[in-house]
Amino acid sequence: MHHFPLEALGAQDRPFTQCLFLTNVSIKPHSDICGFTTLRSLHLHCIQIIGDLSGLLLNCSSLEDLEVIAGLGVTVLNIPHQLHKLRNLLISNMHIQMVEFHVPNLSHFEYKGTAIPIMLHGCSRLQKATLNFHQTWLEEDNNKVLGHVFHGIPSVSSVKVLHVHANMYTNFPVWSSQVHTLPTRPACMFLNLRHLTYEIIILTKGPNSHSGLLQLSQYLAFVPQLEALELDMVYHVYVGRCWRGEGVSYSMRRHDHLKTVYMSGFRCYRAQVELLCGILEMCAVLEQVTIEPMVRIPYGLDLMNLGIPWNEICEWAHRTSERFGKVITVAELPPLEYR
Repeated sequence: MHHFPLEALGAQDRPFTQCLFLTNVSIKPHSDICGFTTLRSLHLHCIQIIGDLSGLLLNCSSLEDLEVIAGLGVTVLNIPHQLHKLRNLLISNMHIQMVEFHVPNLSHFEYKGTAIPIMLHGCSRLQKATLNFHQTWLEEDNNKVLGHVFHGIPSVSSVKVLHVHANMYTNFPVWSSQVHTLPTRPACMFLNLRHLTYEIIILTKGPNSHSGLLQLSQYLAFVPQLEALELDMVYHVYVGRCWRGEGVSYSMRRHDHLKTVYMSGFRCYRAQVELLCGILEMCAVLEQVTIEPMVRIPYGLDLMNLGIPWNEICEWAHRTSERFGKVITVAELPPLEYR
């Protein structure tokens, strides 16, 4: 990689750089580099970092926007001093073991990578968080990936809008009401959360035997003020039939504020049916429930939206609507040429 001399930007009579975007170069940051006191936006994409990134950020007293994507040379992203003006923080595809920042005015946090400890100190003004957890392909990791935001990142508990992407994988499908009992209570309650979106890719040979999705029903107990739930699902299977059994509602706590529920990729698989029935039973103020058979996650497989059992899904929605006394709207399928 070409070495970019950061010192050159501080060699002027006074600081002048406000925005800096670096990609595919190496840098050697350290605390003696001057000239960044007016820097507001710093984007480091595919950068080899040889030195002290924390020392460089110490001199960025005006920094509002920081992105670190696919960087090398850093195993722990620990910034011990406060970044008072930082509003937006993005960390993506970093081979790191921990993230720790002191960001009292952070409003938007985005992370993409494996499920690691993330500590954001003092971020009481956080409005939105976007978390994308990579698939580890380890069977024992599946249970923690879906709920890592509740167990491993308590510092984002003040958010109002939360978007989570998680993959789930299983070689040995099982179904048991005891499997999904949470071993420990999450570290904190998400008392401000109003809008929760989950994107879940489920890799399984038998969609009616994979019950991991039902973990979400227990995590909803820790967002008592939730008003809108969006669940986008992809079951990575080539053959999957609607669940023929009784739509037993999965046990969950009562919700007194949830008004809107939207589920895409809904094919009447067993876990989907039981989760939605549990929501219909325990959420008294529901105003709008929409299920969409089309897969909306850009997963790259057009076959996912072919052969949708439209009539069976509509029949189930009508029957379940009558059972719970709440209207379930099935989103219309687009014409075949637009799928």
